[in-house]
Amino acid sequence: MRSVGEFQREITLRMTRGEWAAAAEAAAACRAAWPSASAGWLLGSFVALAAGENEEALRLVDERLAVDSTDLRCLLQRAESLLALGRKDDALAAAEAAASAPGGGAAALDAVGTFYVYAQEHARARRAYDRALAAAPGDALLLTRRALLHRYLGDFELAAQDYDAVLAQRPADAEALKGRAELQQQTTGHGSVAAMEAALAAGPPSTEDRVTLHFGLAKCHADLGDHAASWRHLVAGNGLERTRLQYDSGLDRAVIERIVAGFPSVEASWPDVTGERPIFIVGLPRTGTTLAEQILGSHSQVHAAGEALALSEAISAALERKTRVAALDWLGFADSLGGLDGEPIAREYLARLQIRRGSKPRFVDKQTLNFNYCALIFRAFPQARVVHVTRHPLAACYAIYKTRFPGTFPFSYHLTELADYYVGYRRLMAHWHRVLPGRILDLAYEDIVTAQEPTTRRLLEYVGLAFEPACLEFHRNTRAIMTASSVQVRQPLYEGSLDQWRHYAAELAPVRDRLQAAGIAVD
Repeated sequence: MRSVGEFQREITLRMTRGEWAAAAEAAAACRAAWPSASAGWLLGSFVALAAGENEEALRLVDERLAVDSTDLRCLLQRAESLLALGRKDDALAAAEAAASAPGGGAAALDAVGTFYVYAQEHARARRAYDRALAAAPGDALLLTRRALLHRYLGDFELAAQDYDAVLAQRPADAEALKGRAELQQQTTGHGSVAAMEAALAAGPPSTEDRVTLHFGLAKCHADLGDHAASWRHLVAGNGLERTRLQYDSGLDRAVIERIVAGFPSVEASWPDVTGERPIFIVGLPRTGTTLAEQILGSHSQVHAAGEALALSEAISAALERKTRVAALDWLGFADSLGGLDGEPIAREYLARLQIRRGSKPRFVDKQTLNFNYCALIFRAFPQARVVHVTRHPLAACYAIYKTRFPGTFPFSYHLTELADYYVGYRRLMAHWHRVLPGRILDLAYEDIVTAQEPTTRRLLEYVGLAFEPACLEFHRNTRAIMTASSVQVRQPLYEGSLDQWRHYAAELAPVRDRLQAAGIAVD
């Protein structure tokens, strides 16, 4: 008889491939083979939730909880299933039940805290982490999680205290060293550089730690004006990260070409099935998209929904229903986009976004890579607004290259691959402007910084909102910001960031050459 572990490996593999029916069958077989174990029910619920079958996900986990009402993993899965169904109050109650599960202790509270972060219940998350640390005082992982939450909420002093507590017991902790350094501008004598250099020289046990330290040191040396040292660490950190990734820049270029070919023109109008007026912020990471979101999110009529995956998930679900293929490859995915109708995307999107939607009349979805789907956005939501945030090409590429994006943006770790991706992005945005004339607002980061009020007024006029002074005081907004810009957007605008890339003009020559060859002006 197959073991639970064997079933789990098969189900995980099939889920990775998007083979939902086969994964569900394997979970059912696991339940039949191991009726006394919770794994079959839990795995089946995972599969159903990932496939968008939220009622089935809840049914399966409730079936198991009827046998054992204290199963921590099932209680947490119940909370996630309820959240996906839009039953947030019930989901929060299930999470509290998980927090109180017998024998759960700090581990249970840690898991509940992570769930609360996902549910955008940050005050509850903080309380869960506080309780976890009361149960396990000084736990380094819990302190690091709470420090990151403090950072998201703009409580930088509390974040620093937690990082310092980690470093008091683990002076070479790479994540704490980097996280602590990112909370403030480094000055001579601060000690972060020496601590990270010592940790790096001691030989960190993992590539992960080495990458983390190199990116942290690059930031510190840039703050201190040692740009040569900063660049050396960027090259080292990016190089190490790139060796761990399987990425084909040619595939990304081909996907862009297929999307362009799939939308030779776009309908002037499309049925409005929802009446919603979402605001989408698109572009590349580290180009000012979080700043634009923070400005809009400071308006009394707007809820900032953060970096949701709801649109790409809704498009994938619509494609699966239309093509009856569970998991198209990327080229097949791109080829099929042009044939999609807007209505199923709109309904699926709103269902998936429900937990982030908020109660205000308007909402902002800031998932930068939604630039791939501009035509489908307007098919799904004819009254939508798409704000495309731009930045000087070399400033954008430098800002991306100096930032580590765990698990995302694999194009960012090699200069020529980054340049190639940038060229493709610009090609696609130029195409959208041709086939959607006047529909997309280009908003330059440089304009926001150097002409804040007129640019803010132009942005608000485009999205159909009256000017409010609070939009100029965006740095006072206390909402959680869970991006790499979480420190910067808590500060008033400053022009110093505009020309930082010029310190590395010579090192960025491969990017400049690639962009100029594609006809992109960089001067």
